[in-house]
Amino acid sequence: MKLLKLNKLDSPILMPLGIFLTLILIVGLFVHFDTLEPKEMQQSDQLLPRTNTSKISDTTIQIGTYIDNIYNLSATAKGFDVDGWVWVKWSQKAQEYFENRKLTPDTWLNFVNQVNDWDFKLDQLYVKPVKLKDGRYYQGYKFSGHFYVNEINFRRFPFQTIKLPVIFELADFAEIDTKSDTHKLDNINELQLLPDESSSNVGSFISISGYKTIEFKVISDVHKYGTNFGLGESDLKNIKTNQIIFETSYKPSVNAALLTLFLPLLIVMTLVLFSPMLSAALWEVRLGIPPMAFLTLIFLQQIHKDKLPNLPYITYMDIIYNICYFIILILFILFLWGSNRLDHANNEDKLAVINHINEIDDKIQIGLVVLLFISSIVAWLSI
Repeated sequence: MKLLKLNKLDSPILMPLGIFLTLILIVGLFVHFDTLEPKEMQQSDQLLPRTNTSKISDTTIQIGTYIDNIYNLSATAKGFDVDGWVWVKWSQKAQEYFENRKLTPDTWLNFVNQVNDWDFKLDQLYVKPVKLKDGRYYQGYKFSGHFYVNEINFRRFPFQTIKLPVIFELADFAEIDTKSDTHKLDNINELQLLPDESSSNVGSFISISGYKTIEFKVISDVHKYGTNFGLGESDLKNIKTNQIIFETSYKPSVNAALLTLFLPLLIVMTLVLFSPMLSAALWEVRLGIPPMAFLTLIFLQQIHKDKLPNLPYITYMDIIYNICYFIILILFILFLWGSNRLDHANNEDKLAVINHINEIDDKIQIGLVVLLFISSIVAWLSI
C-alpha cells in the first residue's frame, strides 16, 4: 500500500530526527571516551599493596583503634567527625630509640586525614607508657576531631557505598641518613606499622542518618610519597611509610531509594510507554503526553540532584533519566509523524492510515520497553 511507504511529507520530521540522532551518537562517543573532559593532573604519591602484615618483630609498632562515634558527614565538604580511642604497642628496641630522641607517640603518630587542628583533641591515657607482659610498651589516646575523605563515590547513586577512613602513618622525617650500623635502629622509617586487627572495632554510635552501616575493615598499605621532603642528597629515593586505614562503610537503604526515587520515575515512564496504545485518531491527546512527562521528569531529577554535591561525573540515576528523556523524545517524534500522516491522508484512506500507525506504535512500544530495560542494566555494569 503506497500510503504505508515514506514520502515527501515525512522528510520535515525524519530529516531533523536523523540529524538529531547523529548528534546524540557523536556526543555519546565524546562522553564515553572523555574526549571533552579536562585532563586531571597525575598524582606523584602512590599507595602500594603490602605483603608482610602479620609478623610482629622488634621493629614493628602495632596500632589499633576503637571508633566510638561518627557524625556530621558532609558530602559537599567531604568531611566527617570522629570520636574514639587509639593505642600503640612497640618493642624495647623502639623504646630505646624514642627515649634517646625524647619522642612520644603523639609526635610520631600521624593522623593522615585529620583536618582543622584548632578543634582536634588528643588526650593521653597514661602518664608514661605501660610495659606489657610480652615486653612491649603500650600507650593509648582518646581522640576527637574532623577528618577528610578524599573521595565520596556517588557514581552508583542511589545505591552507592560511602567509605569513611581514619588513616594513620608514622611521621618523623628528621633522620634519613644512610644506615651505618645494620644492628642499630637509626631512624623511625625503619619501623613497620602493623594493625591490631583483633582488638580494633567500632562502637554503637557510628550510625549516619540516611545510611546503614555495612562493614568495618582494616587496610594496610605502603604510602610512597612523591618527594623526599628535601632531606639528604638530591638522588635520595622518595620516602615510603606504612599506612593503616580503619574504614567504616555505609550504604543507603535500597527500599527507601526504590520508593522515593524510582517509584515516581517508574510511574511516569509507565504512563509514557502506555501512551502509544491510544489510537492514532487521538493525535491531540498523544502529542500532549511527551512534553508533560518531560517537564515532570525534570522536576523529579532536580529533587534528587539537590541531595548531591556538585560532581565531575554523572551518576547512575542521571543515566536512567537521560535514557528516559531519549525515550520520551522518540515517542514525541513518533506521535508527530503519525499526526502529520493522518492530517495529509484522504478521507477514504484515514482508517487504513490509523491502523498502520497503530501497528507501528505497538512495535515501537515494545522496542522502547526493551531498550529501557537493557540500557539500565548496561549502565549499571559500566559504572
